[in-house]
Amino acid sequence: MVVLRAIGGFFARIGRWIKETAWIQPLLIVGAIFAVIFSIPHIIKGVSSWFDESDSANKFLTRYRLDLKDANVVPDGKYVGKSKVDEFLTYVEDGETEKIKTTYGERFFVAFVKDDSSSKDLYGGLKTFKDKWAAKDQEFVGINKDLLKGDFRLHTIYVDSTTTVDGEEINLFDEVWTNHYTLFETMATSNYLETTYYAMNHSYKVSDYEKAFTSTNLDACPMNTPLVMFFDFSEDNPLKDNQKVSGLSDVIFTLEGSSDLERARTLKNCWSHTDKFGKLMK
Repeated sequence: MVVLRAIGGFFARIGRWIKETAWIQPLLIVGAIFAVIFSIPHIIKGVSSWFDESDSANKFLTRYRLDLKDANVVPDGKYVGKSKVDEFLTYVEDGETEKIKTTYGERFFVAFVKDDSSSKDLYGGLKTFKDKWAAKDQEFVGINKDLLKGDFRLHTIYVDSTTTVDGEEINLFDEVWTNHYTLFETMATSNYLETTYYAMNHSYKVSDYEKAFTSTNLDACPMNTPLVMFFDFSEDNPLKDNQKVSGLSDVIFTLEGSSDLERARTLKNCWSHTDKFGKLMK
């Protein structure tokens, strides 16, 4: 306590000296002004880097975008729109395995994202995974370079895509979700997803999928983003005989990892059906 009183007294004397010494006050004000001026470039640099990172994420994810254009245009005699997303989901609904493999790949991620900063971590994980795979990093491809099968394939769907019709803004993904509701309902209510190793390791239940994909309000999809689905149409897929939705192996609600490398490892394990995606973890 004596020490604290001594420190407090020291600062109190400094305060009185500043208050009683008139000439020092303008100098302090000028010094504060210069401190603010010199700190502005660093503040701008920090803000710019944040925007640059968000922009990099969007540029990367847009490169793999499945277009939602014309999702609200339903041809006569059809029940779904004309967008590329409608085409993909129709192939999945109809079990058009060969068309899917030819168009989208034998194994691939489908990431549901928004055009904002929320997908920054997902971008970091995906890019690191892609780069490590391309560099044949032994941790990722294995000693015999056979751990990751196929080629890196990613497709992104922007759930905040909109269009304007007669002055009214329409969310295009909500149109898709409504028109393909049966498919999303199957994802939600089938028990095969909750019995995957990944779901069991996270104690996912049917209710988790119901909250993600179904709603009593058919005007807006309840899905939180970013969300990642992994489709595997290969013979190596341990779930191939139990899938209720063609090719769908796992749904990742939150990409695990505190760094881009850790998130890339999660994606690697998903792709190769290893670790939490291939066995029960204690």
